[in-house]
Amino acid sequence: MPRPSFDPRRSSSASAALAVGVLAGLCTLPALAQAPDNSALQRQIDDAFRQVLSTPGDLQIGLAYARLQVQAGNYEGAIAAMERMLLVPDAPASVRLELGILYFRLASYAMAEAYLRQAAADPRLPPEQKDLANRMLKETIRQNQPNRLTGYVMAGVRGQTNPTTRTEEDFLKSGGALVPRTASQKPKSDTDFQVIGRLEHTWDLETQNSAEIVSTLFGVASHYSSVSSYTLTANPTKPRDLVLVEGTTGLRFKPAPAEASGWTVRPHLILGNILLDGHQYAYSVGAGLETSYQVSERLLLNAAYEGRNYTYASRIDVSEAKAQGGFEHTLRMRASYELFPRNVLVGELIGRDHNADRDYFAYISGEARLSYVASYDNPFGWDNQLWTSVLSSGITERRYDGADAKIDAGRRRNDTEWRTSFNTTIPLNESWSVLLQGEYTKASSNLPNYNYSNTSGLASIMWRF
Repeated sequence: MPRPSFDPRRSSSASAALAVGVLAGLCTLPALAQAPDNSALQRQIDDAFRQVLSTPGDLQIGLAYARLQVQAGNYEGAIAAMERMLLVPDAPASVRLELGILYFRLASYAMAEAYLRQAAADPRLPPEQKDLANRMLKETIRQNQPNRLTGYVMAGVRGQTNPTTRTEEDFLKSGGALVPRTASQKPKSDTDFQVIGRLEHTWDLETQNSAEIVSTLFGVASHYSSVSSYTLTANPTKPRDLVLVEGTTGLRFKPAPAEASGWTVRPHLILGNILLDGHQYAYSVGAGLETSYQVSERLLLNAAYEGRNYTYASRIDVSEAKAQGGFEHTLRMRASYELFPRNVLVGELIGRDHNADRDYFAYISGEARLSYVASYDNPFGWDNQLWTSVLSSGITERRYDGADAKIDAGRRRNDTEWRTSFNTTIPLNESWSVLLQGEYTKASSNLPNYNYSNTSGLASIMWRF
């Protein structure tokens, strides 16, 4: 009976999306206050500005005005207001800390380091703020180094109700006819142990256009509890242990540093390899182009194109595996907007055109994702670390180029997949954290063989460096 062909990129996509969500949450920097309604906030800013003009020597009024500018996302205006306050004797010790954080957010790491060093050395700074100043100083010093190596390693256990994406239908299509689903085609839950890691090395060339060579290495490895042997057999019923490795390297620079200082471009090369159950499955070679533009302190736009050629190995456990190979074009566009401090909305569109030796493996897909990232104080109050939660939902539409006669010669496959996830990152210290995630996937197709749902839960520990 025909079975759906296995696509490891689908199996690893949840892990990759999870890692991206975690990093997005962890990179949300500590903010100083919550924001009221925009119109009310602007009235407060106007009132505070009038008070500053009437009483320029009042530190509390000046500090309140600067912090209102932070809430409005006008970091440069807040910096100007706070730096004026330093001219007044007995300025609060926290002013330099807040200036350091603001300069960090603007990627002015030299100025951030100077203010954070002064703040950390000020004996008037309360212990919690001194701890924050030291943590921010450590990260700022790392950002100032010409050679930087950053990354994370995450290890955890995941449970899934349907890891092999078996159909939920009682009857499947085979040669155009409906036939009863066999016992081996029924969904079956399983648990896997997975390790995910990412390294990024940046070599600053110290040029006027901020050129730097950026290289990344990403890897995923998972092992299912039901898998006890890597002997390949036809029509397997168990999940596949996966090892995926992908590396990129390229030059990131600012094409117009004077006219558009927030615009960066990175052309790069891509190499990837995939193993299933310890045996070669596919490798990819290609190139890409990434660009980002910091429109304002709150809005960041990203776009990326990748072109890769996928080559698949011949395997008896994957139907026509070698015929799935071909060139793939991918276009991604993303916008990140800080609604107010500690709260970021991320929207993403992904288009993909995958060619293959058989037209029933070739497809065009479109995906839309929306994520809400919120960082907040420890709700239990045992430390001053920020927790981060990410709520994400997305839809993918996939249209195949041709019909597979083994399933239904008169119908080309069309799929719609919904995916919703929620994860929370609980920091243990500045390097270690715990991640908890739940995810639900529902796929519907015009062919009953591909209708499925899957619910998963993940608990992992993560080390960032």
